[in-house]
Amino acid sequence: MIDYDDVRLVAAIAAAGGVRGAQARLGTHIATIYRQLRELEKRTGGVLFERAGDALVPTGRAEPFLEAAEELRDRLAEVERRVAAQDDRLVGPLTVTTADTLLAIACACLKAFSAAHPGIALSLEVNNSFADLGRREADVAIRPTLAPPETLAGRRVARFSYAAYASDMSAAAGWIGFDATLSALPAAQWLKANVAEGEIGLRVNSLTAAAAAAEAGWGQALLPDYLGATRRLLRVGDTIDALASEVWVLYHPDLKGNPRVRAFSDFSAKWLRGRLNSAGPPPG
Repeated sequence: MIDYDDVRLVAAIAAAGGVRGAQARLGTHIATIYRQLRELEKRTGGVLFERAGDALVPTGRAEPFLEAAEELRDRLAEVERRVAAQDDRLVGPLTVTTADTLLAIACACLKAFSAAHPGIALSLEVNNSFADLGRREADVAIRPTLAPPETLAGRRVARFSYAAYASDMSAAAGWIGFDATLSALPAAQWLKANVAEGEIGLRVNSLTAAAAAAEAGWGQALLPDYLGATRRLLRVGDTIDALASEVWVLYHPDLKGNPRVRAFSDFSAKWLRGRLNSAGPPPG
C-alpha cells in the first residue's frame, strides 16, 4: 500500500535531483532514504529514478507520485487559506510581494502602514514574476500589470505610462536597451521598433538597472513614469501612451475576510492612489 511518506520520498528526490539533496528536505539519513527507495521500488515493481550524470531523473513510474504530491500541495494550500481566512486577529504576520520597479514606493507604503498597525509583522518579497498567492507565497501583491490573474481579487490603484529619462540633456544622445530576457516587455518591443541598434550603448536585464545606467550617464532609459520620478533623472521625451499600464493591489479571494489582508489592501490602495496619481505628498 502506498502512503503519504512514499509520495513525500519520491517528491523530495525529484525536487532535489538526488538522494543527498533530498536528505535536507526529509531530515533523514542518506542510508535510510536509499533503503526506503529500494523498498518502494520493490513494492511498485520497477525503478522510479534513472541516473543522468550526477542527477536522478524520475521515470514514468514516478509520475503518479509526483502528480499526487502536486495535488497534495494544492490541497494543503487550500486548507491553509481557509484557516487564515478565519483568523480574526489584527496582529501577526503579513507578507507582501512586489516588482523591483515598485520597491521604493512599496517600502514607503509598508512603513506608513506599519505606523498605523504596529501589531502586524510585515515581510516584503521582491519578485518580478507573480508569486503564487494560492500557495501562500505571499498574502498581498502590489503589481504593475494590465491583466491580473483571474484567480485573484483586488483593485486597480493607478495607471501609468513610459517615457525616456536621462541624467541630463547632454547624456540623452544614446539609449539604454534591454537584453533578450526582457524581449517580451512592451517597452523592449517599442525600443526595437523605434531605436536603431547603433544608438544603444548598453543593454541591461531589468528596468531598475536601466534607471541606474541612466543615472550613470549611459543615455536615455525607457522607464515607467513612477520609476523615473523616484530617481535623479530628467524626463527627456513625451509620455508614450501606447505603453500605458496599471498598478494593482491583489490577494487571493479566500483571504478577503482576513483582517490583516483586508486592512493592508484597503490602506495600500488608498495610499498608492495618492502617491501614484498625484504630484503631492503621499498620504500617510
